[in-house]
Amino acid sequence: MGNKELRRLKRRDLLQMLLTQCEETERLQKKLDERTAELENLQEGFERLKRKLDIKDERLNQKDAKIADLKSEVERIKTSRLIELEEAGSIAEASLRLNGIFEAAQRCAEQYLMNVKRISQNTQEEEQEDQEVSFSIYDQQKINRQKIPYESGWAPVSRRKRLHG
Repeated sequence: MGNKELRRLKRRDLLQMLLTQCEETERLQKKLDERTAELENLQEGFERLKRKLDIKDERLNQKDAKIADLKSEVERIKTSRLIELEEAGSIAEASLRLNGIFEAAQRCAEQYLMNVKRISQNTQEEEQEDQEVSFSIYDQQKINRQKIPYESGWAPVSRRKRLHG
């Protein structure tokens, strides 16, 4: 609208237009405030994600460094193995080394079995001694029953059995 048209309008119409403009301004201001709040929330989320990514990047950098260390360790082990293989010379020498290992293992196994047998024998001897002690008590009781009459420790048997037996 031009200036001439605005001058021709009545005061009431002008106030109505002003009121409509104010309402529109308020509506747009509310929308702007909402969008600003959304933008702030998105920026906060972005900052949180950025911090998390930074932490993950640091972890990845540490893992990359560890991988590099492990690779160098693998290379060092490979070279030491190659040296050992060169020192080993032939398959015959390697088999001789293995035989020595197996012989040592065999000796250890035999020593273990001897110890187990010795322990088993000790427990058997203890059991036999326990049985001998219990048999000797039983034998002593049996001997006491067979003593001659009027000897110390003799227990008389009932008359009926002595007369008829």
